[in-house]
Amino acid sequence: MGIHHGAILRILRDDGPQSRAELARRTALSPTALTHLTAQLLKDGSVTELSQNVGAGAAVGRPAISVALVPESQFVVGVHLGAGTIHATITDLKAAPKTMASLHFDTDSTEPKVVIGRVVKTVQGLIGKTGIARSRLLGLGLGVPGPVDTERRRNLQSINYDWKDVPFADELEAALGMPVVVEHNVSAMALAESRYGIGRDADALLYIYLRTGLGAGLVVHGMPFRPGGHGAVELGHIQVVEHGERCTCGSIGCLETFLSERALSRAAHIDKPHPKNLLAAVEHYPEVWDAAVRHLTTAIASATNLLNPDLIVFGGHLAEAPDSFVDAIRRNVPPRVLPPMRDALRFERSSLEAGAGAIGGAAAALDHLFYSGVPR
Repeated sequence: MGIHHGAILRILRDDGPQSRAELARRTALSPTALTHLTAQLLKDGSVTELSQNVGAGAAVGRPAISVALVPESQFVVGVHLGAGTIHATITDLKAAPKTMASLHFDTDSTEPKVVIGRVVKTVQGLIGKTGIARSRLLGLGLGVPGPVDTERRRNLQSINYDWKDVPFADELEAALGMPVVVEHNVSAMALAESRYGIGRDADALLYIYLRTGLGAGLVVHGMPFRPGGHGAVELGHIQVVEHGERCTCGSIGCLETFLSERALSRAAHIDKPHPKNLLAAVEHYPEVWDAAVRHLTTAIASATNLLNPDLIVFGGHLAEAPDSFVDAIRRNVPPRVLPPMRDALRFERSSLEAGAGAIGGAAAALDHLFYSGVPR
């Protein structure tokens, strides 16, 4: 594949079937070049031709032919590695899941190689379950908790695991025999929401995800924002009080000391790990609830003034939060941002539901291995 193949495929992904003339116009390619490129895509099965119906009274002649993406011509694996969780899926070329799996494990005694082994076993199980031929699997996208290197090969650091510089791509490629791309997990979710979910029309999408910690990912004009090339937007480590609890990152008074599974579960007297409807339980404790709303409002307002998103998407526990929580954020943030942003700013729950992390991994794989135009 080449860069022009990628441009054609992205147009077909985002806007549906197109005539060759329209594709040539939009890619600035000559009709001859466009015909040559689409012939290659037709040969490998990535696209197909569709005959358009000719309306009554139209000129008699050959029916118009459009080119369309074939979503199930090839597939990718998506994996989300959270704190104590692995979620995995196999999706088609539009990130629609064919199957999913998940498991939990103890973070206190798990070394990277053990987690990698569990990922491999989970992925092999999904491949066997679907019966998809290995030749139709483009590769794997892995979302990890923490920043990644600029080549998308390594997890540079994970506070929850106390890991540093874990070579996930090398290990998984050797074990599974397929290309692997590594991405910050919430950045991958933001990418999936921007490409395939509720954020397709947003210029700048900020995805905020609450599980073990509070993470964020930003996509601007369809491109993931990677500060320093590493991808992580550490919203949970904004200091919201000057004198507070010590955070797992080593600082004091971070947002995560108020808004994380550990902090909220402790305040609501919940002992079960990864509880469902966590914020609904917290609503019965007004002091904890008010602090969570107040500090998240401060963090979102600060992020909005700095990054100018027009859409903020809530994932994880925030996607499951009571309407009263989301309504409070919708009400309290706009007065604290600059006037031009107030009218444009929208708040929505994630449209990707429970599989957001794994679909995020798949979206990263699709971007890198299929729609980029980079040879594979």
